[in-house]
Amino acid sequence: MTELPAHLTERDVAKTIDHSLLRPELDDDFVVDGCRLAAEYGVASVCVRPVDVARARSILDGTDVAVGTVIGFPHGSHATETKVFEARRALADGATELDMVIDIGALRSGRDEDVRRDIAAVVEVGHAGGALVKVILENAYLSDDEKVRGCR
Repeated sequence: MTELPAHLTERDVAKTIDHSLLRPELDDDFVVDGCRLAAEYGVASVCVRPVDVARARSILDGTDVAVGTVIGFPHGSHATETKVFEARRALADGATELDMVIDIGALRSGRDEDVRRDIAAVVEVGHAGGALVKVILENAYLSDDEKVRGCR
């Protein structure tokens, strides 16, 4: 775990924030403004809808704000091949972070090996493209046991 300084500056706090711009009703202006706000405050990253990756990349080019997007969002129920396609497209559009949603139904059904293969396929593509890959557990849908298994 990273040791925090005794006194946190506004910049220190900003670098811990992933600014989410994922709501389906966001228009182009909101996304542009959100990216500019992220650059102004120097947050760690923006997480945008897949359709907004190229736009976010062009706005944030030359800053240290990472551009991330979601894969298999919002429920993880996409076929693995679809998630792999989404990951490749996101990387081609300029994403440097991929946040994939775990296959909730597979996890709840006890198909842990299918879940592992699904994650591994996206991680392989993401890492080959130099991206950070994170897995989203939608905890509201999972029992405590499923949450533990999802973390393994």
